[in-house]
Amino acid sequence: MMGGREILAVVMVAGLLLTGCRGRGLLSSGVVAQVGKTELTEKDVAAAIPSGMSEKDSLAMVEGYVDAWVRKQVKLQEAERVLAETGVNIDAMVEDYRSSLLTYRLDRFYVENMVDTIVSDSLVAGYYATHQPEFRLDRNIVKGRIVRLPVSFRLRTKLKELMGSSGAARQQDFLDLAAKNGLMLTTFDRWVSFDEFLDALPTMRGKSYDYLLKGSGIEELTDGDYRYYIQITDRALKGRQAPLEWVDNVVRNIIYNERGSEAVRAMEDSLYRAALENHSLKIYLKTNQE
Repeated sequence: MMGGREILAVVMVAGLLLTGCRGRGLLSSGVVAQVGKTELTEKDVAAAIPSGMSEKDSLAMVEGYVDAWVRKQVKLQEAERVLAETGVNIDAMVEDYRSSLLTYRLDRFYVENMVDTIVSDSLVAGYYATHQPEFRLDRNIVKGRIVRLPVSFRLRTKLKELMGSSGAARQQDFLDLAAKNGLMLTTFDRWVSFDEFLDALPTMRGKSYDYLLKGSGIEELTDGDYRYYIQITDRALKGRQAPLEWVDNVVRNIIYNERGSEAVRAMEDSLYRAALENHSLKIYLKTNQE
């Protein structure tokens, strides 16, 4: 094995060769570095180095590439030595990995090219209805809205009253009042985690705000400059049944993955039958006859 100085010297020469000869077809197959019986040639290095670089940049990249190659080979050869001493069959491991990689790639090819990616809403609803116990919340989730107003805002009492009122007309009055005065209104029409909801508020670290989950009216918080009116319009608590809207994507993925598994099984059965029919498959298993 070459020493560090020897490797560096060869790398520098190789760098000059690569810089001066690239594009003229003059690169040889000379050895740039060697670890045990494994060699790295100038052609190998040239193929890994982009063209059009300055001499300085090209030399630096060559040196870095060769250094990384040497370190990798040293480690690989040490791994082979150590594992061989422990009785590990490296060739069997490599073949097993190769087989697993090839079959995985084939499975993915069939799934990506043969499985319908469209999952209808009705199918999602049907699956959810028959598997409800499987969908439990692992966190508190809410719907609601938050309006921020200056602490000196004169119409805060009217704003709060309108915000908590029922009826489309009164709610429109609330929205108009907030918009007219440039108040920041954050609306959560879709389910969000309670933590995400709290991120829109001036909360204090370490303090619990679970009381907001229990109230039914308009709650208030302030940070000194602004007042925040908080209205939680719907809530679903941790451990309870998860709403379909919350797990919709999860259900779709489950259905798609089941389709993929079915497609793979069908493909395997088809390949098995074809192998039997064309006589490329033979089983020589002997069984004891009574």
